[in-house]
Amino acid sequence: MRKLNLGIISLIFLVFTLSCSQPKAPKYKRLMKPEGKEFYHVPIGLCEDYPEETTTSEIIKGDMELLKDTGVDLLRISFGWDAIEADKDNYDWLFWDEYVNTAVDEYGITLIPYICYTPRWNSRGDSLMFWNDPPLDFDEFGEFMFDLVTRYKDKIKTWELWNEPDLDIYWDTGDIAAFAEFTKIGAEAVRRADPEAKVVLGGLAYHPEFLEELFKDHGLSPYIDIVNIHNYYETWSERPVEDIVKNINGMHEIIEKYGNDQSLWMAEVGYSTFRQGTYVSSSYSAYYDYEHTPEYQAVDLVKRIALALSTEKLSALTWYEIKDLPKSEEVIGDNNNNRFLGIVYPDYKPKPTKQALTFFRQLFSQPYKNIDPRLEVQKPEDSDAQVHAFEMENGEVVVLSWLATCVPEKRPKNPEELVPDERSEEIDIEINGIEANNVELFDELGNKKTWKNVSLTDNNTQLDQVSMSGGNIYIFRIKQ
Repeated sequence: MRKLNLGIISLIFLVFTLSCSQPKAPKYKRLMKPEGKEFYHVPIGLCEDYPEETTTSEIIKGDMELLKDTGVDLLRISFGWDAIEADKDNYDWLFWDEYVNTAVDEYGITLIPYICYTPRWNSRGDSLMFWNDPPLDFDEFGEFMFDLVTRYKDKIKTWELWNEPDLDIYWDTGDIAAFAEFTKIGAEAVRRADPEAKVVLGGLAYHPEFLEELFKDHGLSPYIDIVNIHNYYETWSERPVEDIVKNINGMHEIIEKYGNDQSLWMAEVGYSTFRQGTYVSSSYSAYYDYEHTPEYQAVDLVKRIALALSTEKLSALTWYEIKDLPKSEEVIGDNNNNRFLGIVYPDYKPKPTKQALTFFRQLFSQPYKNIDPRLEVQKPEDSDAQVHAFEMENGEVVVLSWLATCVPEKRPKNPEELVPDERSEEIDIEINGIEANNVELFDELGNKKTWKNVSLTDNNTQLDQVSMSGGNIYIFRIKQ
């Protein structure tokens, strides 16, 4: 009897130990639009692509360890239809079985894949870029999606159908009606295979009118649970990063007008560290000497994510991408900027952005709400100052301020040379309804110092004489 009791106790202890040591199961409910919550939390993740031809087990492990190190447990990846079904009705699951098992079972990662790239056998076959042809037979895509979802439905619960279909490089003909029909077939297959799964519209790069036409004119909305948009302002667009607010709000308005209350993701957003002189891309030129450097990429990450969160419209955000690409790896599109979007170098040596992402996620680790309407900012005329504030569920307040880098009317459109940013401004920031007990000032990397210029009046806190210079960000954490 005594041996039996000890055996039972040992078994209980073993089960308890295993349950505590195993990664948590992926959580997908957190990626959907919150209902009626004053404070809410947007998961922040990363993106990475995994070419089957060049990705090794060591690379997968390296990426997973990086995610673990930064605390990230949300990852957008791509399943290549052209690679998995290179020959009709002949699937090769070997690589993805290993990958999904490693990511989900060993590391507890929530995977949010997109599915893209037409196999040669289902394309027109008249170019090397057969993969961006709309398939000749859409039903074949439906069959593939059914089999794919069936295979991984216990571990993956969102399925994004294609990538950037508003660009010719991914949907060669630009036929929106055809893409709507294609997506309907894919969405029906997903729901047949797993009624609990969520269908994500292929992430849109630039064009809100593409979404409007899909929903308004082609009846796609009932097939879609989540709309995904991308953003690379100041890399592949001349628009300033501050316009990300207009971008998100504009897409949200289309959903409100023509959609079915879909959740909204920005599951691909980034800023490159590529620059040759003033040239960045055919759409953007640098003006200040710090632009598109590894150091400023870290500043941009904090700006960009804070701006996106300030809209209170997103349900998930993922930064593109984990690591820069080696010269030997092929890329789609821009051969320069696409290689320099990572938070680490190809050998996993960290860029400053890795630390910035880790710090930001820690700073915004609990539910929060935007309190910009409670701000009063005294600033000079013609100011470039940007200020945003968030109240955390525990009462702490985070205020972020900076001088906008890209102010189109104040810089040449095609500058001949880089210049130092000599701008400086002094502003006062008043937060209504907050009584500060302690104020700390951080930079983008989390380096901290105590802030002394604080005044309290009538249940309000004022940060006095905040001196800002171009290219920097100022992050205040206020404890009450």
